[in-house]
Amino acid sequence: GSKLPPAIKSTGNRLWLAFETKSSEDSRFAASFEAMCGGKINTNAGHLTSPNYPDDYHPNKNCVWVITVSQGYTVGLVFDYLEIESHDDCVYDHLEIRDGGDKNANVLAMLCGYNLPAPIKSTSNQIYIKFFSDDSVMKRGFSLNFIAEIDECATGTHGCEQICINTMGGYKCDCKLGYELHSDGKKCEDACGGYLESQTGTLYSPSFPDTYPPSKTCVWEIKAPEQYKITLTFTHIDMEGRNQECEYDYVEVTGGAGYNKPYGRFCGRELPDAITSDSNSLQVKFNSDDSVQSTGFQAEYFIDKDECAIRRGGCQHTCINTIGSYMCACHNGYTLHENKHDCKEDVEGCRHYLNDHKGVIVSPLWPKYYPSKSNCEWRITTAPGHRIKLTFDEFSIEPHDQCVYDYIELFSAPSKLLGKYCGGISDVPSDIISDEEELIVKFKSDDSVQRHGFQAAYSSVCGGDLNATSERKTIYSHAKYSDQNYPNNARCEWTIKASPGAKVSLKFTTFDLEDGKDECGYDVVELYDGVKEKNKLLGSYCDVQLPPKTVTTSDKLIIVFNTDNTVTWKGFAAEYQEVVA
Repeated sequence: GSKLPPAIKSTGNRLWLAFETKSSEDSRFAASFEAMCGGKINTNAGHLTSPNYPDDYHPNKNCVWVITVSQGYTVGLVFDYLEIESHDDCVYDHLEIRDGGDKNANVLAMLCGYNLPAPIKSTSNQIYIKFFSDDSVMKRGFSLNFIAEIDECATGTHGCEQICINTMGGYKCDCKLGYELHSDGKKCEDACGGYLESQTGTLYSPSFPDTYPPSKTCVWEIKAPEQYKITLTFTHIDMEGRNQECEYDYVEVTGGAGYNKPYGRFCGRELPDAITSDSNSLQVKFNSDDSVQSTGFQAEYFIDKDECAIRRGGCQHTCINTIGSYMCACHNGYTLHENKHDCKEDVEGCRHYLNDHKGVIVSPLWPKYYPSKSNCEWRITTAPGHRIKLTFDEFSIEPHDQCVYDYIELFSAPSKLLGKYCGGISDVPSDIISDEEELIVKFKSDDSVQRHGFQAAYSSVCGGDLNATSERKTIYSHAKYSDQNYPNNARCEWTIKASPGAKVSLKFTTFDLEDGKDECGYDVVELYDGVKEKNKLLGSYCDVQLPPKTVTTSDKLIIVFNTDNTVTWKGFAAEYQEVVA
């Protein structure tokens, strides 16, 4: 027919037109079309631009969009471009955004100019967007993405340990002051680094034993009182790089004034040797770059008083600091006086001070004959709570019923004689064990008969009888405590005795044993009150939790320490003393 149809508007961005005629008819039509802006959008995600974008929009445009997403969601807008004629109040060209589905809803934003706005979010599942241009200046317009947004923090499904922050299209976790985010992005842990003054402690890289984060720097300062030193022992290290270079990820230890004395920079997987500071402070710095990450490091430290720091500990010549104590030594040509502090001239003999946990001693000129008028002494010291075992492998000294010519004397502590020996190998016990942590070996020869002398091996053994006094004393799980882990298959038993009527108090200062689950079936410390019977068992302890302070009801405490043949750890240190009832 010839009647003009009404204007037709599509419901989407496409319109299909078909023209069909018979060959015998002379039919024709003419129509114009125009791209229309605005409309209703019902989808959970999409892209929206100004008319003619990315070219300049046309003048006199008035476009209205109402975006509706699923119930239970809000609408989020994220702009990736904005260029609309600028004005302080946006009275010319502008983009108007309202919180709802009509023009009467609250205004969320009135936009023009060039600055990208922050993401915009409605409070319901609808948002109203109106673009207006006048008849003058034209610009490129805008481009934005819209999504159906939900507040994951409000739903409780986020998994954040402390703080959840909702973001457009997702969420992120955060932590309270003093904590930082674990590398899993959800858990919180103590912020790395800090100032440490406790007697013992543990340092570890962020997120340990999980992988540490990239581009992280942590600094710990360990401060001890004056006259104290700090020993740092690494129990784990696994970091990018090789230990010779360490230019990427590393842990660095420094000390001295201004922390300008380097003790080492470490990476790779090789455990460094234990580090003992020269002063009362250490700095430990952890650094990671932005590439390869691994499990990082763990290190333990303890603070020990340096008795040598003031007046050489009262030593006349040399003071040697040891774990929990100290010892005096003398220059060549001098020997230590019986008071263990002064030195006296020694023109005849030889003096040796040994504090390794095992070794060998031999007579002068061994295996040749020893010289006449020899006067030698070996002082062998081990960790508190341990004893020295001496085993003679070779023994040939001028014989005598009372050993008045050439002889060896063994002392536990300065004055307790364990034995005086001469003759052949059958004349000495197979094993000699000191009562305390020091064994003194004295060898003397006269000016007559000489023999081959002796060769003996010494080693540190755990266990023994200890006396508790009002003075606080320390006991260690093994002789190489702080330098290396305790050994496999250890069987140690200490008996700590107080005065009659008094009690024994025991307090662990460090405790790090293999985790034996609930039963402590692997490595274990057992405490007994008076006698080693089941009904006198005060407790069985393993893992890394400090056992509670223990006070006996009797005057005797028995400590049993057993280890299996698999995993070993740092061990323990404990203080004991007598408590008057």
